[in-house]
Amino acid sequence: MKKEIRTEIEIDASAERVWSVLADFPRFPEWNPFVTRVEGEPKEGARLKIDVQLPGSRMLKFTPIVLKADAGRELRWVGNLPFGAFRGEHFYIIERISDAKCRFVHGEHFSGWMVRLIWLMVGKQTEAGYHLMNDAIKAEAEKR
Repeated sequence: MKKEIRTEIEIDASAERVWSVLADFPRFPEWNPFVTRVEGEPKEGARLKIDVQLPGSRMLKFTPIVLKADAGRELRWVGNLPFGAFRGEHFYIIERISDAKCRFVHGEHFSGWMVRLIWLMVGKQTEAGYHLMNDAIKAEAEKR
Protein backbone atom coordinates (compact mmCIF):
# COMPACT_ATOMS: atom_id res chain seq x y z
CA MET A 1 0.00 0.00 0.00
CA LYS A 2 1.10 3.57 -0.66
CA LYS A 3 0.07 6.94 0.74
CA GLU A 4 1.34 10.46 0.29
CA ILE A 5 1.12 13.72 2.18
CA ARG A 6 1.91 16.87 0.21
CA THR A 7 1.58 20.36 1.66
CA GLU A 8 2.86 23.72 0.49
CA ILE A 9 3.11 27.34 1.54
CA GLU A 10 4.43 30.51 -0.09
CA ILE A 11 7.15 32.30 1.84
CA ASP A 12 8.19 35.93 1.40
CA ALA A 13 11.91 35.13 1.56
CA SER A 14 14.54 33.93 -0.86
CA ALA A 15 15.10 30.24 -1.48
CA GLU A 16 18.56 30.65 0.06
CA ARG A 17 17.12 32.09 3.27
CA VAL A 18 14.54 29.31 3.56
CA TRP A 19 17.33 26.77 3.02
CA SER A 20 19.41 28.44 5.73
CA VAL A 21 16.53 27.92 8.19
CA LEU A 22 15.83 24.35 7.04
CA ALA A 23 19.48 23.25 7.10
CA ASP A 24 20.23 24.80 10.51
CA PHE A 25 19.31 21.68 12.49
CA PRO A 26 20.62 22.88 15.88
CA ARG A 27 18.08 25.74 15.86
CA PHE A 28 15.02 23.58 15.12
CA PRO A 29 13.94 23.54 18.81
CA GLU A 30 13.73 27.36 18.72
CA TRP A 31 11.11 27.58 15.98
CA ASN A 32 9.85 24.15 14.85
CA PRO A 33 6.80 22.79 16.74
CA PHE A 34 6.76 19.53 14.72
CA VAL A 35 10.34 18.38 14.07
CA THR A 36 11.63 19.42 17.45
CA ARG A 37 15.15 17.97 17.21
CA VAL A 38 17.50 16.96 14.41
CA GLU A 39 21.02 15.74 15.02
CA GLY A 40 23.32 15.19 12.07
CA GLU A 41 24.19 17.02 8.89
CA PRO A 42 22.12 17.88 5.83
CA LYS A 43 24.35 15.90 3.46
CA GLU A 44 23.70 12.84 1.34
CA GLY A 45 24.32 9.59 3.16
CA ALA A 46 24.27 11.14 6.64
CA ARG A 47 22.33 9.38 9.38
CA LEU A 48 20.06 11.71 11.36
CA LYS A 49 18.42 11.47 14.77
CA ILE A 50 15.02 13.13 14.66
CA ASP A 51 12.29 13.81 17.24
CA VAL A 52 8.82 14.55 15.87
CA GLN A 53 6.06 15.90 18.12
CA LEU A 54 2.69 14.86 16.74
CA PRO A 55 0.06 17.54 17.49
CA GLY A 56 -2.05 16.45 20.45
CA SER A 57 -0.21 13.16 20.66
CA ARG A 58 3.15 11.62 21.40
CA MET A 59 6.76 12.17 20.48
CA LEU A 60 8.20 9.86 17.81
CA LYS A 61 11.90 9.20 17.24
CA PHE A 62 13.46 8.30 13.89
CA THR A 63 16.94 7.65 12.51
CA PRO A 64 16.57 8.28 8.77
CA ILE A 65 19.31 8.62 6.15
CA VAL A 66 19.62 11.74 4.00
CA LEU A 67 18.94 10.87 0.36
CA LYS A 68 19.38 14.34 -1.10
CA ALA A 69 20.68 17.67 0.15
CA ASP A 70 20.68 20.22 -2.66
CA ALA A 71 21.27 23.62 -1.04
CA GLY A 72 18.50 26.09 -1.78
CA ARG A 73 16.38 23.45 -3.51
CA GLU A 74 15.69 20.16 -1.77
CA LEU A 75 16.24 18.08 1.34
CA ARG A 76 15.05 14.48 1.39
CA TRP A 77 15.49 11.67 3.91
CA VAL A 78 14.18 8.12 4.29
CA GLY A 79 13.36 5.90 7.22
CA ASN A 80 12.49 2.20 7.08
CA LEU A 81 11.12 -0.56 9.25
CA PRO A 82 12.46 -4.09 8.62
CA PHE A 83 10.93 -6.66 6.26
CA GLY A 84 9.27 -4.08 4.01
CA ALA A 85 6.83 -3.17 6.77
CA PHE A 86 7.10 0.58 6.31
CA ARG A 87 9.12 3.12 4.37
CA GLY A 88 8.73 6.87 4.71
CA GLU A 89 10.51 9.19 2.28
CA HIS A 90 10.22 12.72 3.66
CA PHE A 91 10.82 15.67 1.35
CA TYR A 92 11.21 19.42 1.51
CA ILE A 93 11.34 21.19 -1.84
CA ILE A 94 12.03 24.90 -2.18
CA GLU A 95 10.70 26.33 -5.46
CA ARG A 96 11.97 29.79 -6.35
CA ILE A 97 9.16 32.15 -7.40
CA SER A 98 11.27 35.34 -7.42
CA ASP A 99 14.41 36.64 -5.71
CA ALA A 100 12.37 37.34 -2.58
CA LYS A 101 9.65 34.68 -2.69
CA CYS A 102 9.47 30.90 -2.85
CA ARG A 103 7.13 27.98 -2.43
CA PHE A 104 7.95 25.47 0.31
CA VAL A 105 6.65 21.99 -0.56
CA HIS A 106 6.68 19.57 2.35
CA GLY A 107 5.55 15.99 2.25
CA GLU A 108 6.21 12.31 2.46
CA HIS A 109 5.72 9.15 0.42
CA PHE A 110 4.72 6.15 2.54
CA SER A 111 4.88 2.52 1.44
CA GLY A 112 4.90 -0.96 2.97
CA TRP A 113 2.44 -3.43 4.38
CA MET A 114 1.98 -1.46 7.64
CA VAL A 115 0.99 1.82 5.94
CA ARG A 116 -2.75 1.35 6.47
CA LEU A 117 -2.36 0.70 10.20
CA ILE A 118 0.14 3.52 10.74
CA TRP A 119 -2.05 5.88 8.70
CA LEU A 120 -5.08 5.07 10.86
CA MET A 121 -3.04 5.63 14.02
CA VAL A 122 -1.20 8.87 13.18
CA GLY A 123 -2.01 9.99 9.61
CA LYS A 124 -4.15 13.02 10.51
CA GLN A 125 -1.77 14.19 13.25
CA THR A 126 1.18 13.80 10.89
CA GLU A 127 -0.43 15.94 8.20
CA ALA A 128 -1.43 18.55 10.82
CA GLY A 129 2.19 18.62 11.97
CA TYR A 130 3.39 19.34 8.43
CA HIS A 131 1.11 22.37 8.29
CA LEU A 132 2.39 23.55 11.69
CA MET A 133 5.98 23.27 10.48
CA ASN A 134 5.14 25.08 7.23
CA ASP A 135 3.66 28.00 9.14
CA ALA A 136 6.66 28.03 11.49
CA ILE A 137 9.33 27.96 8.76
CA LYS A 138 7.49 30.76 6.96
CA ALA A 139 7.49 32.90 10.11
CA GLU A 140 11.15 32.12 10.87
CA ALA A 141 12.41 32.75 7.30
CA GLU A 142 10.46 35.99 6.97
CA LYS A 143 11.77 37.18 10.36
CA ARG A 144 15.49 36.48 9.75
